[in-house]
Amino acid sequence: MAGMGHGPSMDMKSMARDMRNRFVVALAFTIPIFFLAPMGMDFLRVEPPFGWDLELVLFVLASGAILWPGWPFFIAAARALRRGVFNMAVLVLLSVGTGYLFSVGTTFFFEAANFYEASALLLVFILLGHWLEMRARAGASEAIRRLMDLAPPTAKVIRDGVEVEISTSEVEVGDLVAVRPGGKIPVDGVIEEGASEIDESMLTGESLPVSKKVRDAVVGGSINKTGAFRYRATKVGSDTALAQIVKLVQEAQNSKAPAQLLADRASQWLVLAAIVIGLLTFAIWFWVIGQTLLFALTLTITVFVIACPDALGLATPMAIMVGTGLGAAHGILIKDAAALEDAVKLDVIIFDKTGTLTMGQPKVEQVVPGPGFDEATIIAIAAAIEQGSSRPHRRRGA
Repeated sequence: MAGMGHGPSMDMKSMARDMRNRFVVALAFTIPIFFLAPMGMDFLRVEPPFGWDLELVLFVLASGAILWPGWPFFIAAARALRRGVFNMAVLVLLSVGTGYLFSVGTTFFFEAANFYEASALLLVFILLGHWLEMRARAGASEAIRRLMDLAPPTAKVIRDGVEVEISTSEVEVGDLVAVRPGGKIPVDGVIEEGASEIDESMLTGESLPVSKKVRDAVVGGSINKTGAFRYRATKVGSDTALAQIVKLVQEAQNSKAPAQLLADRASQWLVLAAIVIGLLTFAIWFWVIGQTLLFALTLTITVFVIACPDALGLATPMAIMVGTGLGAAHGILIKDAAALEDAVKLDVIIFDKTGTLTMGQPKVEQVVPGPGFDEATIIAIAAAIEQGSSRPHRRRGA
């Protein structure tokens, strides 16, 4: 947030919206730039309206496409340079910034080819990648928030023989916690009184409730379906299973795949390589070959503009974030980015139970009457037996 110049009060969704707005603004100004200076495709070229000067029109449009939309990258680059770090933001500043400033010089101070269209198009692609990455991050953050909301905000504990309601965060190890039918279990523990059917699908993926009795363990965030019981808290706060799941998702979001680590290392060396090659280009064309200062400077800026590897620096983290974000949105928790990258090598996937694949809502598909019975009679008898039952039934061997 601070590195990219976002406001201190902005959440992930707000930052994603901010990047989207910057991308839309940059795209809106870049489209006419492309048709006014179509990068060699003269059959697409259009002339400025009302006889306006082409250079001035390009300057106005490029300023709108680059200055405000690219500001977070310029802020990030300045902060990185103060720390002596060369990252992708520095490459964006080096390519887009120098291309734009050189083009401003060609418009007002000297005659040379400008880079308005190249700089604006480059920033559009970078903003698109960054926006999509932040959208994926926002989706993953929302999935983490939904996981955290699985735990109830309050818990009923027995203290001095009296049942009191306190915040879940105040529950201590050893507290006796009371849970009624339909309530959520606040923290992990072991049942001491009573029995019930508990929905643990948030942990196991099995939709059908599990029978629990005295000395059985219960998990915070699961749902008590039928009976009331009391249990002794054994794990609270960050030690609960739910907290560990949330921590796992957060670590997955912050982890980097091997390809992304390679891209980060490459970007640091690429900045230095771009600067060195650009300066060598200037030195050779100006001092060795003897070309004019303006010609040598034009080639140097060309090197800087084409050196920005938006695919290397943005596509890899964007792919990781989209993958983990979509997985979290669909209830699939990916351990880390390396595991996601290795998933492409999978040939066979083995599931340990049908509950992770089925709907978890058994229904009668067919009735086969025995001798002396008809289908209508069997259904009527089954319905009469089931009518007063609140216990979920399982099919043996299912």
